[in-house]
Order: sequence, then structure tokens, then C-alpha cells
Amino acid sequence: MSSIIIGLISFAAIFGGVLTGVLVARRLPGHHLGTETQSAVTVSVAVIGTLSALVLGLMITAANHSFSARSDEVRELSLQLIRMERNLRRYGPEANDARAKLSTWAEAKTHQLFPIEGQARPSSQTTIVMLENVQDAVLALTPKDEKQKYLRTLCVNLSSTIIQARWALETRAGHSVPVPFLVLLIFWLAIVFTSFGLFAPANPTTIVVLFLCCLAVSGGIVLIEELDNPQSGLIQISSDSMRKALVEITR
Repeated sequence: MSSIIIGLISFAAIFGGVLTGVLVARRLPGHHLGTETQSAVTVSVAVIGTLSALVLGLMITAANHSFSARSDEVRELSLQLIRMERNLRRYGPEANDARAKLSTWAEAKTHQLFPIEGQARPSSQTTIVMLENVQDAVLALTPKDEKQKYLRTLCVNLSSTIIQARWALETRAGHSVPVPFLVLLIFWLAIVFTSFGLFAPANPTTIVVLFLCCLAVSGGIVLIEELDNPQSGLIQISSDSMRKALVEITR
């Protein structure tokens, strides 16, 4: 489910709570909305509001950690890519085939991580097969001296590190924010705003202010979901490191 749809559902639930509170207030007898009732509801809603703030903080922490981890993994992938290409270049012309395959894989992986609109996105299976072909090309090298033997061993290790980094990115493709947390947060916020609508005066100014508050809260939930899924949308991982790596290995 996209973050925009989640935001719309959140807004509908929260602002629906406001409207429910306003409608219920019109039908309840006056003594049900007295000072004592308002005090009891306010204390109860304060507890729910505190819990909502705690859950919201946990969601922000989880989404931010996921975003930072993915950014670090992309930078690590680009770093290992440059290191491997430099070592293959030092190996000599015998490694040109492996270098060409590495460059092809790097371009495909960059397009997979950061797709360009209007261009087909390489599949995950395609990129892993290409990366394994790079490793096979390195393993096929026959060292002639100690230097080439050392560089071949180093490139094999680097290719294994790149494969590991690639799988780390694949396993982080899901959402880190638990769905029950999100559902519970929206439910609690709906209760809080229902209480606002219950005791707020039913005039246009109040409705507009509550509408804007609901919009702001829903927008915050959308941004959290965007942060948790940075492959596409408003918030995305920077592609600078991979594109700089591509420039470096194609010099």
C-alpha cells in the first residue's frame, strides 16, 4: 500500500472522528457534556495522547534507522565497486573481461536501485546473475606472479563482499514500521480527535482548525511511510555515491 493511500486512510479516520464527535454532541443531552464529564474525558484522552506520542516516536525511530541503514549500504556497495575495479585494473589486460562485466553490472544495479522514468527496471534475478558472472570471470583468471595472485584473491573477496551487500539491500526492501503500530496509532488519534469534536463549539472556525490539524497529522504519517520506503516517492536515498562510482570505473 502506498504512503499516499495510507495518508488518505489516516485523514479519513481522524477527521471522521472529529465529525463523529460534533454529530454526537448535538444528540446528547446537555448534562452529558457537563464540566465533570469533560474533565473525565480530557484525562482519559491525555493518556491516549501520551501513548500515541510514544508510538509515533517509535515509528519515526524505526523509519529513520531503516533509511540510514539503506543509505549506508548503498555507499558501501559503491565503495567496494570502486575498490574492485581498481584492483582489476592493476591486475592487467587479462582482467579486461571481468572489468567489462563489472561495469555492466554496476550500470544495471544503479538502474535497479534508482530507476529512470520511462526505462525498464532490471529485475533482481538479472542483476544477481550478472554479479555472479563477474565473480566467475575473476575466478577464471590465472595469476602469473605474486602480485596478480594477491590481486585475484583480493578481487574474489571483494566480489563476495559486494554480493553480501547486495543481499543486505534486498532483505531491507520491506517496511520496518510494524503494521499493528500504524493501525493502533490511527485508532488512538481518531479517539483523541473525536473528543475534540465532542466538546469543541460547532462553528466554521473550529471545524477548519481541526481539519488542518488532521491534515497535518496525516501528512506526518505519510512522511514516516515515505522515510521507511526510500526507493521511490518523496524521500529517496541519494544516488550520488553509485553514480560517482560509475563515473570512476568508466574512466
